[in-house]
Amino acid sequence: MDDKENTLEHARVMPVDLTYKKLEEITNGFSEEHKVGSGGYGVVYKGVLENNTEIAIKKLHQMVGLDDVQFKKEFNNLMRVQHKNIIGLVGYCYEIRHKHIKVDGDYHFSRMEERALCFEYLHRGSLDKYLSDETCGLDWHTRYKIIKGICEGLDYLHNGRPEDQIVHLDLKPANILLDENKMPKIADFGLSRLFGSTQTFTTRTFIGTVGYMPPEYIERRHISMKFDVFSLGVIIIEIMAGQSGRSTSAEMSPQQFIDTVQEKWKKRMQQISSHTSSHEADSLEVKTCIEIAVRCVEPDRKKRPTLREIIDKLNELENVRKALIGQSSAGCKSERLVIDPLEVRFPFEKDRDVSCVLQLTNRSADRVAFAVQVDESKYRAVPDRGVVQPRSRRYIVATSRAQASAPTNLQRDDSFLLRSKRVEGSADDDFAEDFEKLMGKAVDGETIRPPVVYIALPLPPSS
Repeated sequence: MDDKENTLEHARVMPVDLTYKKLEEITNGFSEEHKVGSGGYGVVYKGVLENNTEIAIKKLHQMVGLDDVQFKKEFNNLMRVQHKNIIGLVGYCYEIRHKHIKVDGDYHFSRMEERALCFEYLHRGSLDKYLSDETCGLDWHTRYKIIKGICEGLDYLHNGRPEDQIVHLDLKPANILLDENKMPKIADFGLSRLFGSTQTFTTRTFIGTVGYMPPEYIERRHISMKFDVFSLGVIIIEIMAGQSGRSTSAEMSPQQFIDTVQEKWKKRMQQISSHTSSHEADSLEVKTCIEIAVRCVEPDRKKRPTLREIIDKLNELENVRKALIGQSSAGCKSERLVIDPLEVRFPFEKDRDVSCVLQLTNRSADRVAFAVQVDESKYRAVPDRGVVQPRSRRYIVATSRAQASAPTNLQRDDSFLLRSKRVEGSADDDFAEDFEKLMGKAVDGETIRPPVVYIALPLPPSS
């Protein structure tokens, strides 16, 4: 997306002035079935406008002295921001009406102030519903996208408009919403404040959410831009290690916690992918993100990074990933056909065939031929040769043939390894020479031409 498209996508759309009657209509009188959430300052309902736009309506509670302050503060701050990682304000309602009530047999008119803020409705709800440890839940790429999106949204609040710097003061997973693509959007600006980056305030009121508050606020009620940084650190830890991650980190030294999180993610990544360059880039992202999180929750706020420093670090990661993937593609042409998994363990079962499936992914814009070399007394591969179309996948069923007794060289948990070997172009064995004779002939209705990837399925390693 170029700068012009980006500008158009995020161009400001002024929020619409909606009547209280209209909000009542689209929420069936603010009924329970339309209720989707609640907080300290209001209840959130789902409604649908005439143009079929779904909106989330935050109706503020009737609280004397507080509702007007919270409404104006959140409205003004939302009017100042426009970013893909910050919830969009669609409309608002601010009406003063008089409702009759009966007191001691007489009817009186009571002044009612109705205030509501209407936001874009995000179907996936809040981030707190998706938090889990490293062994399950969202994959790393999704978690990294969420982490980076939160950081970019918060950086915009702190640095996007120098004249209107905003500190959120209640950043937590419940206030981060996800769209259909799991893109995070920071929400709930009821406690946010405007002030300069060098300022520190002291407040008498207790605001925010316990668990996401920095120690200087809990102990001395000091508020600065580093308040949000501390909250961000807790959130990143929870995204990477689950909701118990914060308590786990408190039981370890910072380096022990970093190493533990890295090791758990390394194990999960090895289970689901075999692409070396991607592993290297993913592992670096894990290491960098958990290190950032640990720095963000430093008790001494002066040691915490700024959002600008965090964004710079994440941008460096993007460049490193591109370089690693680029080097992999340039340095090893066989990467054009990715075999997953590269290593499979066949459990030995007496007198029974045991099968697994290999996935061949062609990431290039070229057709790629493949040939499978097997010891037919031990293995079977179907198909054993063919063509993978550009940017598509094919599957090979590899089978370990039934044996009356386990091989004498069987190792490790009564299983043996299937290892895939890829050789681009020519190979020096007889099998490759035989396959090359098929060049120009049809296999599975496809004419075989270079490049060719040879896949060798050898015997179990000798003891």
